[in-house]
Parts: sequence; structure tokens; C-alpha cells
Amino acid sequence: MYINQNFGRIVRDSREHKGLTLETASELCGISDKTLENIELGDSNPKLSTVMKIAAVLDIDIGILKHCSFTEKEEFIIG
Repeated sequence: MYINQNFGRIVRDSREHKGLTLETASELCGISDKTLENIELGDSNPKLSTVMKIAAVLDIDIGILKHCSFTEKEEFIIG
């Protein structure tokens, strides 16, 4: 199961609230703008380290991760 669209919506809303473009936010997170776009759309399965970088840059409360589990490959799964 890929990361669900709720997390993607939170990422997009947080990015827009901070007034960041997709390009600027992705650069600050150290990922490509296409990767961030896919996360926002719920079409990506990012690694935990990527999720944590995004959360730090966009000031997302990582408490939302309490309902998530992780695979052996450290992929972020909503479960």
C-alpha cells in the first residue's frame, strides 16, 4: 500500500501555508520536485528518512505518524 493521500494533502497544505513553491520545498527537503509532487498526490512510497526531512522542513507534527507502520525497506506505510 502506498502512502495515502491524506499525508500528501498535509504535505501540500503545509507547503502552501509556508508560501513555498514545489521547487523550493523539494530543494529544502533534498528531493526532486517530481518526488515531492508524487508524495503530495499520494502516488509515492517514500522512505522514512524522506518523510522525516519533509516533516522537519514543513513543520509537520510527526505525531501523525503514530498510525503508520514501516516495511523492512524502511518505506512509509499508512496502516
